[in-house]
Amino acid sequence: MRKPTDICLLCQEKNSTKKKSHLIPKFFGKGIFEGTSPRHGVGIYKTGKRERIQDTLKENYIFCPDCERGFSIFETYCSFRLERFNDYKYRSQYNRIKRGKFEYFECKELDIRIFNLLIYSIVWRVSVSESYAFGAFKLPNNEENALRILMKNYIKPTQTELFDHINKLDFLPNHSHIIIRPKKKLRPPNSMISAASLNEWVHEMHLVDYIIFYFTDKGKNAVGLEEIDNNNLDNLVRVGLLPIEDWKSYSNEMVSSILK
Repeated sequence: MRKPTDICLLCQEKNSTKKKSHLIPKFFGKGIFEGTSPRHGVGIYKTGKRERIQDTLKENYIFCPDCERGFSIFETYCSFRLERFNDYKYRSQYNRIKRGKFEYFECKELDIRIFNLLIYSIVWRVSVSESYAFGAFKLPNNEENALRILMKNYIKPTQTELFDHINKLDFLPNHSHIIIRPKKKLRPPNSMISAASLNEWVHEMHLVDYIIFYFTDKGKNAVGLEEIDNNNLDNLVRVGLLPIEDWKSYSNEMVSSILK
């Protein structure tokens, strides 16, 4: 059990006095509570036990307030630019691309460098977490530390300072990551919050309306999905789109595998 006198896991300089740090950004997790009355989600355990939950997982004393604030800047900047895709008013901010059955959209207003920092922050937080819920997710230690050092260099107290500094970001880890979502959000979401490392290189996160596949070896990327790998500094951010029935089927398979 960590204490407020422990050192922040990110900067490794200040005390980790921050309580109730979200491991998953709120905008990713909030959908699990929508479509229910009263507002709640359902936690499912390997034993088959289920219980109502009213907030996503939080952890105490893992970060200092400054690092926590830096994470929130990544999240605030990215959240609106990801979430407006189905809003007709913002259609001009996206390109929709179709290659046969394969479909994705590009975010014209979202800086891919900051988006990468957001993705790194999520997979890193879950990897360093002591929560039982994320016990099956772990990056190799050297890759985990590489992300920590990179993020530490770009944690800033304001969005303005982040933008002033982001042009210096000219190198990314030799990783890959893709993000997919259903063409339209489902309510109730028919999905979950979970994370697991399938092996040393392949890591998977289910974040209600999105799934992130993270590869700590770029050569292990998902075959056929290389076009939507966002671990680069050149493209627009790309988000894969799954037909509703395919999304439901995949989500149901994952719930079943968790309960085995």
